[in-house]
Amino acid sequence: MDNRLWGLCFLDEGVALSVISRKETRCQWLSDEDQARHYLLNDYLDHVAELGELDQQQTSAARDRFELLMEQYPEPETLVEYLNDLTSGLTRILWFGPLSALAEDYGDFPLALRAYYWEEYGEGEEDPVTPVVEDDWIYLVEAMDDFLLQDDY
Repeated sequence: MDNRLWGLCFLDEGVALSVISRKETRCQWLSDEDQARHYLLNDYLDHVAELGELDQQQTSAARDRFELLMEQYPEPETLVEYLNDLTSGLTRILWFGPLSALAEDYGDFPLALRAYYWEEYGEGEEDPVTPVVEDDWIYLVEAMDDFLLQDDY
């Protein structure tokens, strides 16, 4: 699996949850950081605009704000924090970053995903914080869908 792969995983909540009446998570895997940022600025923003019933002028203002935040906060974790503040009550980004970080980092979300992964795909002897080797990243991606249906994040 390509080690440049990036993911954008989000959960519709609040107002959106009352409209769809069930927990809705989505995870989009993109070929690299540039494509992921393009997706965030276009497709994800369009999704937010639809959930928030934004008109064209409001959507344009939101796009400007997204662009400014992306310039000011290039680090995925900080960017996500600010974007989630903007979209509060509509949708929440759970993960925006490289697959390699999900497989190896020690943040709350990667650790929770890996604990789930090792519980489901492991042999019962793995420490939940154990990084997932690159050859098994495809299984980590597969585990993401089931993991997102859990309430552990």
